[in-house]
Amino acid sequence: MQNVNLNKCSTNVEKQVSYDTAEYNIVDHEIVTSPQIAKLNEAISNLKDALRIRDVQLENSHREKSRLLAELKKQQRCNRNLKQQLDGERDFHQREKDHFIEEMQRYRGRHTSNTSKFQQQRHKELEEAQDSLERENKQLRVELSDKNEVTYNLCVKFLRMKHAKDTLRYKLDQLLHEHLLVMAEMMEKLDEARKELNLIVSEKFQEPLPLNKAKFLQVVQRNNRLTYENATLKVQVHQLTQNIEKLKSHMQRPKKINVDAKIIEKLAAQSSTRSTLDKAGKVALLSKLAQPVDHTEYAEAISRVNSESPDDCVFNDARGVKSRDDKHFKEFHAERAQSAPGIVETSVSRWNRNR
Repeated sequence: MQNVNLNKCSTNVEKQVSYDTAEYNIVDHEIVTSPQIAKLNEAISNLKDALRIRDVQLENSHREKSRLLAELKKQQRCNRNLKQQLDGERDFHQREKDHFIEEMQRYRGRHTSNTSKFQQQRHKELEEAQDSLERENKQLRVELSDKNEVTYNLCVKFLRMKHAKDTLRYKLDQLLHEHLLVMAEMMEKLDEARKELNLIVSEKFQEPLPLNKAKFLQVVQRNNRLTYENATLKVQVHQLTQNIEKLKSHMQRPKKINVDAKIIEKLAAQSSTRSTLDKAGKVALLSKLAQPVDHTEYAEAISRVNSESPDDCVFNDARGVKSRDDKHFKEFHAERAQSAPGIVETSVSRWNRNR
């Protein structure tokens, strides 16, 4: 009995324990599933809202679709009407085009029939004018070739003449240079002869001379000096005349022909350099030869010597010297003291004694 009771008690205890565990499990399950249920309810409400919004959007899209369909039908009707209108206008314009083309062809045929003769005549005239122009062009080409040949020949001749002229000018300049050298040598020889003559005269006439002979000797010395000066002046005049002739020939030179600018410039440069060098040499030579002399004081004496005899010249000169200034006479003798000092001294001393 006790065992039975124990078994019953144990079964009761087990039932009680199992019941308690079941309750605990239910409570735990409720605790776990309650937030999930809340989440699911929230999700369901969100889905309902989304479905409501989608239904609204579907209704709106359906209304928009119906409106677009109505507009599309309206636009299709407009397009059909426009197409019919365009087809009608195309047919109308095509008929007008055909009509205008027919009229243009008809008028063109009339115009061609009326103007064919005139055009043929005009074409013939143009062909004749073209032929005449071609003949003239050929003739002008032939004339131009002939003129070019003549111009070439003239240019060649001009260059040859230019070369010959330059060579002749060079030879002439050489001859002139030689002439000037010869003249310089002659002038030197004349100077030497004059010096020798002065020495001979000064040595020979150391003795006192009469006044008439001294005056005559002075006149002779004047004449010698004046002849020397005349010779130098003639050389200068000859050189100046040559320069004037060169300038005249340069001014009267004909115009140059434009053949070859390089050759002409080269020849001109050569001639200019040659002429400048020759002119420089001539100027240096003339500067050596030509010594400016003031012979105005002897003009009166020369005129008297040329017009009177030697004795009259001496007598008149002595008488004129007395009337002139003594200072001029002494200066004249002082100038000649270098060539004949003895003569001057004797003449001056005698002049003083006579006074």
